[in-house]
Amino acid sequence: MKLYIKLFIALVLFSACKGQLNSNVTTQPILSDYKAGEKWVWKYKGVTTKGETRSEGTDTREIIDVDGELRITIGKDTIPVTDIVKPKKSKTPKYHWPLKVGKTWIYKENWTSQDGTTGKQQLKAEVLSYKEEKVEAGTFMAYTIHYNGNITNSRGYNAVVDEVWLYAPKVKNFIKLTQKQDDFVYNEELIEYFDKPSKNKVQLGNHIIGKVKFLEEPENFSTIANKMADYKIPALSLAVINDGKIEWTDTYQNPSFLGQNLNDNSIFQAASLSKPVTFFAALRMHTAGKIDLDENIENYLQRYQLPQGKQTAENPVTFRNIFAHTSGITSGGYQGYAKNLAIPTDIAILKGSEGVNSPKIEVISVPNEMLVYSGGGYTLAEVAIQDIFNDEFSNIMNQWILKPIDMKNSEFTQPLQPTDSSKIAKGYTSNGVVLDGGWRNHPEQAAAGLWSNAVDMAKFLIEIYKGFQGKSSIFSKSEIQSILNQERDGHIYGLIVDKSEKGFAITHYGGNAGYRTGMTIDLNTGKGLVYLINSDNGGALGNELLLSASQLYNWNHFKRTSVKRNHLDTAFLKQLIGKYKWNSQVDLSISFNDEINQLSLYFPNGDTYNLIPIKDEEISFINPNTGVNVKFLKSSNYNSFVLYGQTAVKLN
Repeated sequence: MKLYIKLFIALVLFSACKGQLNSNVTTQPILSDYKAGEKWVWKYKGVTTKGETRSEGTDTREIIDVDGELRITIGKDTIPVTDIVKPKKSKTPKYHWPLKVGKTWIYKENWTSQDGTTGKQQLKAEVLSYKEEKVEAGTFMAYTIHYNGNITNSRGYNAVVDEVWLYAPKVKNFIKLTQKQDDFVYNEELIEYFDKPSKNKVQLGNHIIGKVKFLEEPENFSTIANKMADYKIPALSLAVINDGKIEWTDTYQNPSFLGQNLNDNSIFQAASLSKPVTFFAALRMHTAGKIDLDENIENYLQRYQLPQGKQTAENPVTFRNIFAHTSGITSGGYQGYAKNLAIPTDIAILKGSEGVNSPKIEVISVPNEMLVYSGGGYTLAEVAIQDIFNDEFSNIMNQWILKPIDMKNSEFTQPLQPTDSSKIAKGYTSNGVVLDGGWRNHPEQAAAGLWSNAVDMAKFLIEIYKGFQGKSSIFSKSEIQSILNQERDGHIYGLIVDKSEKGFAITHYGGNAGYRTGMTIDLNTGKGLVYLINSDNGGALGNELLLSASQLYNWNHFKRTSVKRNHLDTAFLKQLIGKYKWNSQVDLSISFNDEINQLSLYFPNGDTYNLIPIKDEEISFINPNTGVNVKFLKSSNYNSFVLYGQTAVKLN
């Protein structure tokens, strides 16, 4: 009997509950509901009515990753999760989905035990309740399902069966079982449920840290929710990557911003994360022989002629140096266009025509000579790609990159025409005010026009990682290796490179009006993170998320700065107040707040950095969130300071 029961439990293990935890209707789980690291442990005991123990022990099931496939351990064996979550077509199923209170059905099953004994059972099933149930593993909302009927086997066994199963959607499994067959009673109870991804999610959500660790002082943690409130951030799309897979993802919403109804399918402006997506699409085109990254781009242009500048026939502007930001084309990004304004064409943008809010493009330096960020170069590439394929840019990107990677909630369409406006995370200013119309249009699609979310951008990063590992059907290992060998000044085709003894991380950031974004992955370890935030204040939280995830998951990059706090006299601090000229160009100012006895550094764009004095050879300060260091020089009688390696001099 024990063998039958154990086999039965193994077969039904994943026929558990999924859906809204506060709902009384639950559907069958799917593959994406399970993550490597989940583990269930039950204790079981079977006794006769006379008190004889026939079976007793513990049973453990765990989700593991075997060469990219999720499997569940069954003793010494494993079963693919894909096999277990397949919907059963039986007209008399164990579970009649969806489960809801009051539902009844008939369950029939024929079975064969390990010793060859055959049998069958027929049970009436009814969902009695959905309420809180307490077991050793904790308290869970659970369905109570009652089964009653008969079981027979080929050896002449015939018994009345009465079973009560408690199913908890939160753990996607049963938490308690009581089974009675004649003089035999079997009980099983969940004593441990360990969901590593969920625990990591809770840990990250409650342990947000800044760039700076003050030595010999207790750590001050914050939460994602509190940071979103502090920074006036309406929403955050977040995905954490571990071992080359999405470990968990969520869309956080600030309840202070009414009217948001977002979910994991909602989309944000990806801003400059558009650039690497465009580049890797072009890389695939190059491999397929559709374009040549090293060909003079003027040979591809049909509707536009690049003005003569510092380029030559021998050293032309190419797709490659455009994507690497070494084309010599005018530097800068894009502001976007309010929704009530006419959207200029790509050609008009390149020419800087009337109604365009960005300068015309020019080749102002010799190609391949300097690394200078250029959004205009990407727009030139956008025009060339459309001329080559004679199609709209959004369609081309969908064919070459979005669809192959299954980025199903991403699109380069501009202007966006959502069928459901609630799918859009509207952009907000730093003061928490929504942008006019909700967002700005970006006809400069290759540079800034992608709409996406953390899930899709994580899929994109993972595919690059898989390519680096030689396990991608989208990017070959040779393709990825070829571009990684072209590092220049810490960048590879716009991606920031961070190499360590064990790590090789690539990172990219983005910022459109009302949006801040970032993504990173270590190509050696497969650890990374993606965030998309619909606020101009999103950069600060983004940096803190990267630092916090690095500490939690033990990344090789995004490490903190450790310092010792210094205590300076208030009178001395006030001597540092004043206006300064930084790098002989930029006006900065230092102010003092008497209430908190603290200096602050102000930039012309409104950015403010609170400064904490730290111990150093000079009089030094640090911003605890960003790690920005300000060092006042004793040689100038503290009338100048060094910031980012450049000197700021106090004005009289």
